[in-house]
Amino acid sequence: MGICFGIHSPEPAADAAAASDAPAHLESEEIVAVIGHGGSTIKKIEHDSGCKIHIDRGSGSITYDGSDGAVAAAKKAVAVAVAKAHEMPDYTGPEGGKQRAEAFKLSKKRDGFKHDAKAAYDRGDKAAAHAASVKGKDLDAEVARLHARAAATIFAYRNKGHPETFIDLHGLLVDEALRFLTQRLDALKQGDLEVVTGAGHHSENHVAKIKPAAIALFKERRLKFSEINAGDVKVHLK
Repeated sequence: MGICFGIHSPEPAADAAAASDAPAHLESEEIVAVIGHGGSTIKKIEHDSGCKIHIDRGSGSITYDGSDGAVAAAKKAVAVAVAKAHEMPDYTGPEGGKQRAEAFKLSKKRDGFKHDAKAAYDRGDKAAAHAASVKGKDLDAEVARLHARAAATIFAYRNKGHPETFIDLHGLLVDEALRFLTQRLDALKQGDLEVVTGAGHHSENHVAKIKPAAIALFKERRLKFSEINAGDVKVHLK
């Protein structure tokens, strides 16, 4: 079989339309979505369609190896995976999402107390300011614990099935991402480490936060690195 870039035999209209939606080039988040956790998504697509899929993580190109029907089925499934990546990126997993929401809910309550403390202080009510401030500070440790729990769950979800030479930082706050990244760098010490930081497409104002922080860490450690694509960096350890 040769590598097939298109469909050569007639298809039902719906299948043809779906296959035509499959991009010939993938962004970093789309690559992650098509591959899936531990390769689960791409393996299922290949198994169900009977088509072999080749993705170049550097250029983002995707090609298909199979019969016309197999390629059509694979392209249809890839189009669905790519669409889901844009509609609702699953960066946290169901449990991680619940835990993160719980942490943010308590964080909002804590910040409310701190806001009340400042407002009371500004109007000269020192007693009320002190009371609200204490309530806010009392929640600091619990907020930190809940975020740490969520981070651990999300990190496990994103990296399940991947080798130690690969780390996915999607779904983490910047300080959490740097903590996990530092731990992995210290553990590996040599060889190459592929770091998926994300390109920031789903961040506030579409500005990447983790990637520049990770690059700053690499520079601080005087590590050589190369960008595979907008959201994927390879670090070359000593």
